[in-house]
Amino acid sequence: MSPSAEMIEAPASDGAEIEVKLFSPSRWEGSVQLHDGRTVPFLAHRYGQQVHVWISGESYVFSPPTPIARARRSGQQASDDIVSPVPGVVITVHVAADDTVTAGQDLVIVESMKTEQIVKSPRDGVVQRVSVEEGDRVDKGMRLVVLVPEVGE
Repeated sequence: MSPSAEMIEAPASDGAEIEVKLFSPSRWEGSVQLHDGRTVPFLAHRYGQQVHVWISGESYVFSPPTPIARARRSGQQASDDIVSPVPGVVITVHVAADDTVTAGQDLVIVESMKTEQIVKSPRDGVVQRVSVEEGDRVDKGMRLVVLVPEVGE
Protein backbone atom coordinates (compact mmCIF):
# COMPACT_ATOMS: atom_id res chain seq x y z
CA MET A 1 0.00 0.00 0.00
CA SER A 2 1.40 3.41 -0.94
CA PRO A 3 1.97 5.97 1.83
CA SER A 4 -0.92 8.11 0.53
CA ALA A 5 -3.44 5.24 0.50
CA GLU A 6 -6.06 5.02 3.23
CA MET A 7 -7.51 1.65 4.33
CA ILE A 8 -11.20 1.24 5.18
CA GLU A 9 -12.88 -1.98 6.32
CA ALA A 10 -16.65 -2.07 6.64
CA PRO A 11 -19.38 -4.67 6.78
CA ALA A 12 -21.94 -4.42 4.00
CA SER A 13 -25.64 -4.33 4.82
CA ASP A 14 -25.89 -8.10 4.22
CA GLY A 15 -22.97 -8.86 6.55
CA ALA A 16 -20.34 -9.27 3.80
CA GLU A 17 -16.95 -7.66 4.39
CA ILE A 18 -15.57 -4.92 2.17
CA GLU A 19 -11.96 -3.74 2.28
CA VAL A 20 -11.13 -0.57 0.37
CA LYS A 21 -7.86 1.26 -0.24
CA LEU A 22 -8.41 4.90 -1.20
CA PHE A 23 -5.53 6.00 -3.43
CA SER A 24 -7.16 9.29 -4.36
CA PRO A 25 -10.66 10.78 -4.20
CA SER A 26 -11.37 9.15 -7.57
CA ARG A 27 -9.57 5.76 -7.35
CA TRP A 28 -10.31 2.85 -5.04
CA GLU A 29 -9.01 -0.72 -4.88
CA GLY A 30 -10.03 -3.46 -2.53
CA SER A 31 -11.80 -6.72 -2.04
CA VAL A 32 -15.40 -7.64 -1.44
CA GLN A 33 -17.02 -10.82 -0.17
CA LEU A 34 -19.62 -12.19 -2.59
CA HIS A 35 -22.87 -13.94 -1.61
CA ASP A 36 -21.26 -17.35 -2.24
CA GLY A 37 -18.53 -16.56 0.33
CA ARG A 38 -15.72 -15.90 -2.15
CA THR A 39 -13.63 -12.78 -1.67
CA VAL A 40 -12.64 -11.08 -4.92
CA PRO A 41 -10.61 -7.98 -5.74
CA PHE A 42 -12.16 -4.90 -7.33
CA LEU A 43 -10.99 -1.62 -8.81
CA ALA A 44 -13.17 1.49 -9.05
CA HIS A 45 -12.43 4.82 -10.71
CA ARG A 46 -14.61 7.92 -10.81
CA TYR A 47 -14.56 9.84 -14.09
CA GLY A 48 -16.78 12.91 -13.99
CA GLN A 49 -20.11 11.76 -12.61
CA GLN A 50 -19.62 8.12 -13.63
CA VAL A 51 -18.02 5.40 -11.52
CA HIS A 52 -16.35 2.55 -13.42
CA VAL A 53 -16.02 -0.71 -11.45
CA TRP A 54 -14.04 -3.82 -12.43
CA ILE A 55 -14.81 -6.93 -10.37
CA SER A 56 -14.41 -10.64 -11.08
CA GLY A 57 -13.52 -10.03 -14.72
CA GLU A 58 -16.63 -7.91 -15.33
CA SER A 59 -16.87 -4.15 -15.76
CA TYR A 60 -19.76 -1.92 -14.72
CA VAL A 61 -20.49 1.78 -15.13
CA PHE A 62 -22.68 3.58 -12.62
CA SER A 63 -24.12 7.04 -13.16
CA PRO A 64 -26.30 9.14 -10.91
CA PRO A 65 -29.97 9.00 -11.81
CA THR A 66 -31.18 11.66 -14.20
CA PRO A 67 -32.86 14.70 -12.61
CA ILE A 68 -36.22 13.49 -13.97
CA ALA A 69 -35.79 10.02 -12.41
CA ARG A 70 -34.75 11.59 -9.07
CA ALA A 71 -37.78 13.89 -9.17
CA ARG A 72 -40.18 11.03 -9.93
CA ARG A 73 -38.80 9.03 -6.99
CA SER A 74 -38.95 11.98 -4.59
CA GLY A 75 -42.21 13.48 -5.86
CA GLN A 76 -40.47 16.80 -6.59
CA GLN A 77 -40.70 18.82 -9.75
CA ALA A 78 -38.48 17.41 -12.51
CA SER A 79 -35.51 19.40 -13.76
CA ASP A 80 -32.83 18.74 -16.30
CA ASP A 81 -29.25 19.74 -15.78
CA ILE A 82 -28.11 20.41 -19.32
CA VAL A 83 -24.38 19.60 -19.32
CA SER A 84 -21.43 20.25 -21.59
CA PRO A 85 -20.71 17.33 -23.93
CA VAL A 86 -17.02 18.33 -24.20
CA PRO A 87 -14.38 20.37 -22.37
CA GLY A 88 -13.96 23.79 -23.94
CA VAL A 89 -14.90 27.46 -23.83
CA VAL A 90 -18.46 28.85 -23.90
CA ILE A 91 -18.64 31.11 -26.95
CA THR A 92 -22.40 31.84 -27.06
CA VAL A 93 -25.26 31.64 -24.56
CA HIS A 94 -28.62 31.82 -26.37
CA VAL A 95 -30.92 31.75 -23.32
CA ALA A 96 -31.48 33.48 -19.99
CA ALA A 97 -33.32 32.55 -16.80
CA ASP A 98 -37.11 32.37 -17.25
CA ASP A 99 -36.88 31.90 -21.06
CA THR A 100 -39.34 29.37 -22.50
CA VAL A 101 -37.61 26.96 -24.87
CA THR A 102 -38.72 24.19 -27.24
CA ALA A 103 -37.16 20.81 -27.90
CA GLY A 104 -34.17 21.17 -30.22
CA GLN A 105 -33.66 24.87 -29.56
CA ASP A 106 -30.03 26.04 -29.28
CA LEU A 107 -29.08 26.82 -25.67
CA VAL A 108 -25.29 27.19 -25.54
CA ILE A 109 -22.38 26.84 -27.96
CA VAL A 110 -19.11 25.42 -26.62
CA GLU A 111 -15.90 25.55 -28.66
CA SER A 112 -13.64 22.55 -28.22
CA MET A 113 -10.50 22.02 -30.29
CA LYS A 114 -11.65 24.64 -32.83
CA THR A 115 -15.00 22.82 -33.25
CA GLU A 116 -18.32 24.29 -32.16
CA GLN A 117 -20.58 22.00 -30.13
CA ILE A 118 -24.17 23.26 -30.11
CA VAL A 119 -26.00 22.21 -26.95
CA LYS A 120 -29.73 21.95 -27.67
CA SER A 121 -32.74 21.64 -25.41
CA PRO A 122 -33.81 18.00 -24.99
CA ARG A 123 -37.46 19.03 -24.52
CA ASP A 124 -39.83 21.94 -24.09
CA GLY A 125 -39.44 23.79 -20.79
CA VAL A 126 -38.42 26.91 -18.94
CA VAL A 127 -34.83 27.89 -18.21
CA GLN A 128 -34.56 28.02 -14.42
CA ARG A 129 -30.88 29.01 -14.33
CA VAL A 130 -27.96 29.60 -16.67
CA SER A 131 -24.76 28.47 -14.94
CA VAL A 132 -22.21 29.82 -17.45
CA GLU A 133 -21.29 33.01 -19.28
CA GLU A 134 -19.56 33.59 -22.58
CA GLY A 135 -15.82 33.05 -22.15
CA ASP A 136 -16.17 30.52 -19.29
CA ARG A 137 -14.04 27.37 -19.47
CA VAL A 138 -16.11 24.22 -18.94
CA ASP A 139 -15.32 20.56 -18.40
CA LYS A 140 -17.20 17.66 -19.93
CA GLY A 141 -20.28 17.03 -17.78
CA MET A 142 -20.33 20.53 -16.25
CA ARG A 143 -23.82 22.02 -15.85
CA LEU A 144 -24.61 24.75 -18.36
CA VAL A 145 -28.35 25.28 -17.93
CA VAL A 146 -31.09 24.04 -15.60
CA LEU A 147 -34.34 23.37 -17.48
CA VAL A 148 -37.68 22.74 -15.75
CA PRO A 149 -41.08 21.80 -17.19
CA GLU A 150 -43.51 24.60 -17.97
CA VAL A 151 -46.19 25.11 -15.35
CA GLY A 152 -49.11 22.88 -16.30
CA GLU A 153 -46.98 20.19 -18.00
